[in-house]
Amino acid sequence: RPDLEEQKAVLISQMNGFKIKTKELEDGILEQLANAEGDILENIALIENLEDSKRVALEIGEKAKIAAVTEIEINAAREMYRRVAARGSLMFFLLATLNKVHTFYHFSLASFNAIVERAITGRRGKLVWNEEAVMSAMAPAKLKRALLDEAAERKKVVLADEPEVFEARMNFLVDNITFKVFDATRRGLLERHKLILATQLLLKVMAKAGELDSAESEYLTSGRSSMSPPQMTAKVQEFLTAKQWANACALKEVDAFKNLCEDLELGTDAWSEWLEFERPETENLPGEWEKRCTPFQKLLVLRALRTDRVTTSLTKFIENRLGARYTQQEPFDMEDTFNDSSYKQPLFFVLFPGVDPGVAIERLGRKLGFTAEGGNYVSIAMGQGQEKNAENTIDRFSKDGGWVFLQNIHLMSTWLPTLDRKLEIVGETGSEDFRAFLSAEPPPMMLESEMQTVPEGVLQASIKVANEPPTDLKATLRSSYALFDQATLDRSTKPKAHRPMLFTLAFFHSLVLGRRKFGFQGFSRNYPFNNGDITVCADVLHNYVEGRDSLPWADLKYIWGEIMYGGHITDGWDRRAMSAYLDVLLVDDLVDEKSAYHLAPGFRPLLEGDFSAYRFYIEEAMPAESPTLLGLHSNAEIALLVENCDALFRAVFTLQGGGAAGGGGSNKEARVKELLVEMQEGLPAEFAMLEIKSRVKEKTPYVVFVLQELERANAVLDLMGTGMRELELGLSGALNVSDAMDALIGFLYVNIVPPNWLKICGQIGPTGNYNRKNLANWFVDLKERHVQLDAWSKDPYVRPHSVWAAGLFNPMGYVT
Repeated sequence: RPDLEEQKAVLISQMNGFKIKTKELEDGILEQLANAEGDILENIALIENLEDSKRVALEIGEKAKIAAVTEIEINAAREMYRRVAARGSLMFFLLATLNKVHTFYHFSLASFNAIVERAITGRRGKLVWNEEAVMSAMAPAKLKRALLDEAAERKKVVLADEPEVFEARMNFLVDNITFKVFDATRRGLLERHKLILATQLLLKVMAKAGELDSAESEYLTSGRSSMSPPQMTAKVQEFLTAKQWANACALKEVDAFKNLCEDLELGTDAWSEWLEFERPETENLPGEWEKRCTPFQKLLVLRALRTDRVTTSLTKFIENRLGARYTQQEPFDMEDTFNDSSYKQPLFFVLFPGVDPGVAIERLGRKLGFTAEGGNYVSIAMGQGQEKNAENTIDRFSKDGGWVFLQNIHLMSTWLPTLDRKLEIVGETGSEDFRAFLSAEPPPMMLESEMQTVPEGVLQASIKVANEPPTDLKATLRSSYALFDQATLDRSTKPKAHRPMLFTLAFFHSLVLGRRKFGFQGFSRNYPFNNGDITVCADVLHNYVEGRDSLPWADLKYIWGEIMYGGHITDGWDRRAMSAYLDVLLVDDLVDEKSAYHLAPGFRPLLEGDFSAYRFYIEEAMPAESPTLLGLHSNAEIALLVENCDALFRAVFTLQGGGAAGGGGSNKEARVKELLVEMQEGLPAEFAMLEIKSRVKEKTPYVVFVLQELERANAVLDLMGTGMRELELGLSGALNVSDAMDALIGFLYVNIVPPNWLKICGQIGPTGNYNRKNLANWFVDLKERHVQLDAWSKDPYVRPHSVWAAGLFNPMGYVT
């Protein structure tokens, strides 16, 4: 409603004019009275001026009353749009925190406003100066004003007579702004960060709607464990680990789960059966818990007892609460992304192994008439000596129109401020036909939240594209098959063989990409399989099928498995796994209508149909994600899913600034105080090194080793004890809370081991963090280390019969 804003501005100006005029009248009257001579009752001019002032004052008073009523009406109308504005504000501040996760995630208010405007008005095409457009531009201002007034009156009628239409419009705006901003942001995120954004959005939307309990949200994000849980009964020990029991004891602090631990002890059979399910999130909770728990509370039970199923269940919850489009992304479309850009907004591509945006840019350029042959497209591989060439190209194309693609700009760190300023100038004076395409590699994963390789100004102004291969099998198959089109299918004269075989190739490509996420359980190395492999194999498939009377299974297996995909492989066992896939997939049963052949458990090949039919089949027939689809054991993903869950909520906690959505600082401090009491009570005493060394007469290698371990243990315990005592004084007000104390509060609250504790333990090194445990489990581990060292220290000369090597600070020192 721009008419309301304009009317509000006119009204404010009018009210200010009234005040100024009233002040002028008052000053004029006082001046005339002060300068009047003789009897003022006989001063005709003065009396007439007073009458005029009175008349004007009365008119102003009447207009002011009308303006006051109008202002109330305008404010009431504007107030009806408040929830739309509130959702826009929520989305902007959601984006503003993403740079804590990755230094590439910077967004400006201008780019955010552009997205919101498109969400409200739709995408605006390029202006065409035809007869209608010229006449519109020449229309008198009064006519334009009349048309705006007429549109405003129609909106008033709708608001008064059809409130349900207005309400539907408001719902649409809230929903569309939320998704358009989310989708535009997701386009530039790495795959592992997309669920983080969706989760953060979910929590903020639920908190805004009053649907989120702060204690429940805090437990989900922190995944707390009890530092000193009570002893498990023998029956509970049969189906729960110590970690699960500690998690459950922490969860009972949430009101809805006060009786959880007691029920685990009483209903051992039911809980044991539920925990043994491969997908417990799809099964009913034991006993009355299914009726008592909301879907969100069921997430908390999974967070405590089946951490490996949290991300899958959370994804489903987001789909049910926000919609499936928030978790299922369409394959990257270069033309659609380009239509969102302008000469003010460069397109910034994040580079990944095997992904070359230049191919898609050149293909789109040929379609729109921007080619190197035509002189209006230039691609520059940035390196030493290319700075001037890039600057001259930007200057020329910003005036005459054209596309410039600057590749690998992260290599030109000293020149990037110049590029930032160039693009800023182009944004003010550039040609409508100018486009800048940029590409850069992201910082190393361990430094992605700290290392700024590209200036913030460039990132804020750009439309970011991270066309990283997806990690789940369905999304990978969707994007793999999207590399083809109907023309690819129509080229073949043998569709009954070619179409299912092409679909199988896309499935095979998805398998080898999906297998990589399992780390060393998938492949021994992270091979750079890419879109070029599948497209070349598709050409080979077409040529061999068309050129042979019989289907060339052996030839295709060799070319695909040994040359194209096999060309990346350096390990014999990985090559064997690749060959095994092709031996199962490329068989005569694949194209036999009467065969009961399955590409994977529960997934039959589609033998005929057009391109859209195959895409629909992927969406509808693809089984749920499971390692068995890739030929792996169902337990292969447990460690992966647990790590994904922990990484997800560590990032969510960081985005929330150290607290749960809707939570308060006082609750956080109270929780940390409780943890300090628990940990200080359970912290082992330091070893009496003087007494131990006094008993040492001869320093044999093993004696030297155990003394070093004891000194390291004392250093850890001293650091922990000192830090916790200082924090306790800080929280009580006896000391000022320093930055180190504030950081420790955050780590304790979110159940993460502070980095300085890990460093002194030797669990942080040049390649990153070696610890994979949360604070509660790490603290239990520390106490068990102390028990082992305490037993050894009683007689350093007697080596234990068995040594827990993983419980040593320097296990290699013991081995060598």
